[in-house]
Amino acid sequence: MRRKIGLCILVFLAALRLAPAEAAEKVTVGIVGGFNAFVWPVSIALAHQLYAEHDVQPEIIFMPSSPGMLQQLAAGSIDVAASAGLVDPVRLVARKAGVAIARVSLRVSPYVLIAKPQFASIADLKGKNVAIGSRNDMTFVLIANMLAAFKLKPDDVDMLFSGSTVSRYAALKTGAYDATLLAPPLSFIALGEGFKNLGIAGDYNKDLPFTGSIINRAWAADHPDAAKNFFAAEDAATDWFYEDVHRDAAIKILIDASKSNPEDAARSYDFLHKGAYFDRTHKLSRRGVAALVAALHELGDQDVSVTAEQAVIPGLTAVSD
Repeated sequence: MRRKIGLCILVFLAALRLAPAEAAEKVTVGIVGGFNAFVWPVSIALAHQLYAEHDVQPEIIFMPSSPGMLQQLAAGSIDVAASAGLVDPVRLVARKAGVAIARVSLRVSPYVLIAKPQFASIADLKGKNVAIGSRNDMTFVLIANMLAAFKLKPDDVDMLFSGSTVSRYAALKTGAYDATLLAPPLSFIALGEGFKNLGIAGDYNKDLPFTGSIINRAWAADHPDAAKNFFAAEDAATDWFYEDVHRDAAIKILIDASKSNPEDAARSYDFLHKGAYFDRTHKLSRRGVAALVAALHELGDQDVSVTAEQAVIPGLTAVSD
């Protein structure tokens, strides 16, 4: 009898050892276009299994545009929108669309104003054509503030619109634009081809957060642990990025994830690392939200009124000054 009981206990313990661990909770994550330098922490968290360590399993869905991604988020088709421009999310928060800002990704804009070789300063662009994304998006506010530093108004240049940094780069090469805003690594490629750097947008818009991870409020309410764990993993990935000893490993992760060439990946790392573009506070600042609201007013959304406290989910995202 004792032998049978002992055998049963051994079988039970063996079954416990062989039983699969509790499945990680799935999180549906939208990313615009594909893996790139702007979502570097996501690639790091995937490469180092930080999501798995925090008991979440991201299901990545690539989206053609940020507005479309945010529309899917508000509808509940995805749970998190990664590295979305922050103007539209603030609009959605103001309209009570059921989304919240979970993290700031890029604390300021890394866009570079790239011009034809003959232009030495932003002041030289008066009367020339300058291409941005849209009259209604963040790039208009960015260029307006850059022009203002040289006592120019948006009407002092011939403003052209093209929503893709890739298409703007292509048009710049053909001579169609005198200057345009480009993001890394295209900004580095253009500089290597002889174009001029007239300034980094973030240097003229220091209080204006650029991108962030946006979350569906209903999903977060139903899955509070998964929401916290997901962003804990990304926080860890962002902190890992800034460790100097990880430079080569971080560059390889971007090369593998985005199929970047090694030189562009290295330049992107040095640029984003040196400028501390990825936010490490893991908080949403009142000053940043106030700057976003002011930007929306400049874009014509005079009725938008949002505070940092209204834009976050308590317990998931802290607010700072």
